[in-house]
Amino acid sequence: MNMELQRGCLALLLVLDSVFSVQVDDNYNIVKKNINSNFHDVPDIRGKNNSPKLSTPEECLRNCKDGEPPKTCHYKFTLEFYSILGGACEVCTPNSTNQITPSCQCILADGFERTLLSVNRMLPGPSIQVCENDNIVVDVLNKMEGAEVTIHWHGIHQRNTQYYDGVPMVTQCAIPQGSTFRYAFLADPVGTHFWHAHTGLQKMDGLYGSLIVRQSPKRDPHSKLYDEDLPEHVMLISDWFHEGTNEKFPGRLIAGQGQNPDSILVNGKGRFIYPDSGEETVTPLEVFTVTKGKRYRFRMINAFCSICPAQVSIEGHVMTIIATDGNAVKPTPVQTLISNAGERYDFILNANMSVGTYWIQVKGLGECSVYKIQQLAILKYVDGPESPSSQPPQYDNPLPLGMILNPLDGVCNGKRNGSLCVSDLTGLKRPPDMFKQYADKTIYLPYKFYLHTMEELFKPNEYKAFISTFDGLHVTSLIDNISYEFPSAPLTSQYGDNDPKTFCDGNNIDPSQCTDFCSCVHKIDIKNGEIVEVILVDEAQVTNLSHPFHLHGYFFYVLGSERLPQERPISLKAAIEMDRKGLLKRAYENNPPGKDTLVVPENGYIIIRFKADNPGFWFLHCHFLYHITVGMNLILQVGTNSDLPPVPPKFPTCNNFRPPVATIKLP
Repeated sequence: MNMELQRGCLALLLVLDSVFSVQVDDNYNIVKKNINSNFHDVPDIRGKNNSPKLSTPEECLRNCKDGEPPKTCHYKFTLEFYSILGGACEVCTPNSTNQITPSCQCILADGFERTLLSVNRMLPGPSIQVCENDNIVVDVLNKMEGAEVTIHWHGIHQRNTQYYDGVPMVTQCAIPQGSTFRYAFLADPVGTHFWHAHTGLQKMDGLYGSLIVRQSPKRDPHSKLYDEDLPEHVMLISDWFHEGTNEKFPGRLIAGQGQNPDSILVNGKGRFIYPDSGEETVTPLEVFTVTKGKRYRFRMINAFCSICPAQVSIEGHVMTIIATDGNAVKPTPVQTLISNAGERYDFILNANMSVGTYWIQVKGLGECSVYKIQQLAILKYVDGPESPSSQPPQYDNPLPLGMILNPLDGVCNGKRNGSLCVSDLTGLKRPPDMFKQYADKTIYLPYKFYLHTMEELFKPNEYKAFISTFDGLHVTSLIDNISYEFPSAPLTSQYGDNDPKTFCDGNNIDPSQCTDFCSCVHKIDIKNGEIVEVILVDEAQVTNLSHPFHLHGYFFYVLGSERLPQERPISLKAAIEMDRKGLLKRAYENNPPGKDTLVVPENGYIIIRFKADNPGFWFLHCHFLYHITVGMNLILQVGTNSDLPPVPPKFPTCNNFRPPVATIKLP
């Protein structure tokens, strides 16, 4: 049996097996039980009847070896409302936030007290760290009062496990309060990924964590370039609000306008300087420890949710980029790394400086520059002092920039001194047929905001989604003049329960139903096996705003990226005309890295390609949460439902409930 078929069969068996509840003993031996079993506080039952063995999170965090049988790694997530600086902080103080399991239930964040959403009373939530081709099983218990949730596994392609991608009403029903949903999928592809809530704004309130899939040194093309790949060297950066993010939605007009964050966290840690008084909280900073003379693999995850890019610099040290979004690239040294929401970068840090302690600076750019939002962390050498000897870098007096990856201006259509774009990185693999002259299917996707008038937006009996921006505008997000609405039933498991009239795309719109824009389940059909080219065009053209787009289920490859001068505003019509004249720049000869998240430059475009060989309903969306909530999403349907594995037995269902009134029996 070839490897791909073997992995596919293994994944399918895992899907079918995962729908049964299990009881678990202290050694993680399991026996099958009823579907309604509770996965928490179960009796101690030793593995019997040749039951499969579940491995603990600690057992799954290991050195990956060739020929080692894959483990089935079991995680329990309990989601609840919780407090920063709550009563648990009178009991203990956490010494690390990048943990597999919690040792202390105190959450400090940046020292500002607020309510958050937590997983296992941790921020970030538990780190999943496994080896390639392990089976990952996560039981998600929703104890959040009055809230439902799904979890997306950002970077996992879910081949043959499409039902566990975690998009509400696309791949599953949201998990209601009091219920447990079991996710089960293969640890594939390798790389630095993360998990997060995909419902509403919950990710911004604390529902996120890292997901690392390692491989054996023999299979890792860069294993000889570093000495250590430690779990504590995962660097998860996130923007942070000092109030519940629903307070910013749809937005205020008087106090606290807009949707800008208040702070940044590094692995859930940081400090905050009150802008009025200048006082600083005294919470601990994240510390990354190294030994002089060793080379370390760091894994940086940008878990931002707002419109701010993040800039990372490490005092006195070079970051040699070796991977992005799980794809290995030719080693590329930089001093400054700029990333956008959803991106991941792996880099090697050579601990070759004098034994000491050095600053790590994380700056919020774009809109975050208005309030000079930044965070610091520490790189500490063994035997070095507790604190750096240099003064903390300031927002306006940052660490030296040196060579920059992903400059903020987004000019990536030519060589330049002092900076590189992600499209300048060289991938180690060149997928066949990806760079042929013409794709099998080309999709133009312009996106923008629709600006409402008050009279139009607030018509009686109309309920259009909108956000109120910092300058008092009321806008709806559009892709191809369509604002996405969720279906009434999950497409992957209940496609036939949806009204066909609720679907549309840019070529299938009823003009009588749409005036200024359309609202529908925006779905584009793609044949299984096609080479698909997507051209994303920034018609929004908002100053200092570049949108990162994430594609579920796939890697894509960047053929072109360009930012046009401001005096030449781009549009769909202009992009099509440029393409007709051969002016949209495609670099067929390059070998770009695979990506699943990429920013479209302001007043520009990107050209991406992927091979549609993973059937399913895959979300393509902007990764700014407030843009998602008002429609900047769509679904790419690859193949048909007949191409999918069977729906797992007793898979949860949901739909409209509108029986004829005459059939309702009242007392």
